[in-house]
Amino acid sequence: MEEYRAPKPIGRKAPLNCLVLPEQHHRAWVATQQYNMSFGEYVGALIDRAAGLPNKLDGMHQEALPIAEAS
Repeated sequence: MEEYRAPKPIGRKAPLNCLVLPEQHHRAWVATQQYNMSFGEYVGALIDRAAGLPNKLDGMHQEALPIAEAS
């Protein structure tokens, strides 16, 4: 296995180039429309979710606590 080499960042982000099946691309496009995210945001959220980290996808489904319960 080769050693990790960090890519050259573009601003604060790193490029992620890969190929997916056309069906996967369509499913990702549908999800980006549903969640109002870019492809990059969607893939980043999936990566964070797989690592067990907080992510935009799971955060979108959380309901706000009523004021009485929040305090």
